[in-house]
Amino acid sequence: MAIDRVKAIEYAKRFWNRPCDDGVFWLRDQAVNVEQKRRELRASARDGWEALFVADGNGGEKAVFQRTVGGLPETKLIQPWEGLADCAHFLSKCLQAGGIPISELRVPTLVKKLQERSDTKTLAEKVPRSQAQAVVNTGIFKKGDMIGYFNVDPKGDYRGAQNYSHCTMYAGKPNPQDVGRVTCHTIARFPGLSFVADEWFLKTGYTYTLIHFSNDDPPMANAASLAGWWKVEYGNTTKFYYIFKDGRARYTLRAPKSNQELHVAEGSAYWFQEQQKITFIWRKTGTVEVEVWTKGGNAREFSILVNNARGKSTKLF
Repeated sequence: MAIDRVKAIEYAKRFWNRPCDDGVFWLRDQAVNVEQKRRELRASARDGWEALFVADGNGGEKAVFQRTVGGLPETKLIQPWEGLADCAHFLSKCLQAGGIPISELRVPTLVKKLQERSDTKTLAEKVPRSQAQAVVNTGIFKKGDMIGYFNVDPKGDYRGAQNYSHCTMYAGKPNPQDVGRVTCHTIARFPGLSFVADEWFLKTGYTYTLIHFSNDDPPMANAASLAGWWKVEYGNTTKFYYIFKDGRARYTLRAPKSNQELHVAEGSAYWFQEQQKITFIWRKTGTVEVEVWTKGGNAREFSILVNNARGKSTKLF
């Protein structure tokens, strides 16, 4: 079953700045039960107290009960910034609303389980911002797809731990020129509503993993004719691709001697079809992120565009 992207985003918009409908939010090592905190702090919903995540004035956020009395705000602190870690829980709940049965509390585990699913494709893995932006700009990466943030800053998240430290759900572009926005918890974000910046890259100190739900992708009408070996030439570069009918591709720098499938490759990609255009997204080659093929003079030849360099691809066998 394909993800219901609309329902996932609707859920995110409803709960972006408040605890999810299971009544808890997570710290690094334990859950906070909202109803229990209501009793402890005497913050009954009947008296107008709402549980919210709000800016703390120091660049972070805090969980509070808040209400307005006589036009003046009243606040009771539930949890300060230190210890808040609800992003994986929030995104699990968003995905559940979209029909994806997943429930994880730790970011590395959530990223791993999403990558292992048969209905996802990892379009980019631990790549820098510029390469990830090129993938986002293709439009293949859609609302409801997921981003994992791998910390590479020695002074970054969790004392500089080299691991996935944050995750978000991609929420689209308000206009074609925009870089793209995300929704998440800790810090709470939703496009147009956030009290902090919600551009997808968030800040420096990360590399990015883009995970795409693929069940609602357009059909691959040219799969049979594309399958096999291709010679790809652009600039001073020559590569050889083996294209699979199932939407995968691999490349090598060595010319093939037969039509045998390529097993040991220099890099791997997924390809996507839109009318007469084929887009290849390379997972982590380090130099090429997005490559576009358009119909050439015949069915065995395409004009290609790679990193602004033009070239051609020719079917070998």
